[in-house]
Amino acid sequence: MLFGTLPRAKDKRLNKIISYWIAQSVGWGALITMGLLFQQEEVSWITIAEAAGFFITGIGLSQILRFIILKLNWLKLKVLPLIPLVLLSSILMGALFLTVELTIDFFRGQSDLFGGVLSVNLKQLFSFSIYFFFWSVIYFGFHFFERARDQEIKNIKLSSSKNEIELLNLRAQLNPHFMFNSMNSIRALIDEDPDRAKSAITKLSKLLRSTLLSGKKHLQTFGEEVEIVRDYLDLEKIRFEERLNYDIKITPELLTKQFPPLLLQTLAENAVKHGISNLSEGGQIIISGDVRSEKLVIEVLNSGTYRPDKQKRSTGIGLENSKKRLNIIFGSHATMTIGNENGFVKTQIEIPLDKMN
Repeated sequence: MLFGTLPRAKDKRLNKIISYWIAQSVGWGALITMGLLFQQEEVSWITIAEAAGFFITGIGLSQILRFIILKLNWLKLKVLPLIPLVLLSSILMGALFLTVELTIDFFRGQSDLFGGVLSVNLKQLFSFSIYFFFWSVIYFGFHFFERARDQEIKNIKLSSSKNEIELLNLRAQLNPHFMFNSMNSIRALIDEDPDRAKSAITKLSKLLRSTLLSGKKHLQTFGEEVEIVRDYLDLEKIRFEERLNYDIKITPELLTKQFPPLLLQTLAENAVKHGISNLSEGGQIIISGDVRSEKLVIEVLNSGTYRPDKQKRSTGIGLENSKKRLNIIFGSHATMTIGNENGFVKTQIEIPLDKMN
């Protein structure tokens, strides 16, 4: 992994260096081009040579300024303490630029060294200082933007890692809970009906294999999830016999959609444990999945009555974990509600279809 990241880091650094020199060349080149376009004199080889000298001086002095910035770690400073440093360094670079220009003019015999009109020199100093001030603003602005972007990427990665850990913790709570209930179902059958217990063990092994495989995935197809639920309810029906009847109705187009593993199974388990098992005459579980207003709508209905104050303590872990998993994977786009409807307890999940691809 380390050797895989080194070339990428080198490429990134090389790209930054290339981008910097392109920006340097384009920036100073554009400044000189504008100067040539707006000057009153006719463009000649002399003016082109002067422009080249201006370009080289600008590049050279801005490199010196960049060296100072990096050497003194100005990039780590906040904006307020940075302002006076940028102003002073811009004036200093402007003064150096003016010194180079006056020196060149002196050796060309165009003026006495520092013998020009003071107001003209001050005007040039101001202009050159402005150039370096804008250079500094662009340079620091780019680095501040890049630092903010890197921090945002880092935060996203940390958030993803946190969600990853939380999902694993939630699954760790789900799987033992499910296995414990399944083993209890088989234990209840061993003495009463060994043949049916064997059948239950076969179904359980198939179910455990499916749940172990799905437990390694972030998402699986809704069809795979439905098969797990069907196996689970078949297993529970062996235990409850005529006290449990179930029906599953799923729109075929939903079977290929991506869905959180074991989420529907948790709802089915909740319906059995806190609904059917508490009714002496048993009851019915109806699971449906269809599309309404571009959303996957899953409903799990079970015979019984939902009493929030009483059942919050007993059903809390399974349902709360289900809500958390939905929130981690789909954010606020997914909803989960539970309530009473026509003699049934109804748990409903809604997920936008475009979030399930």
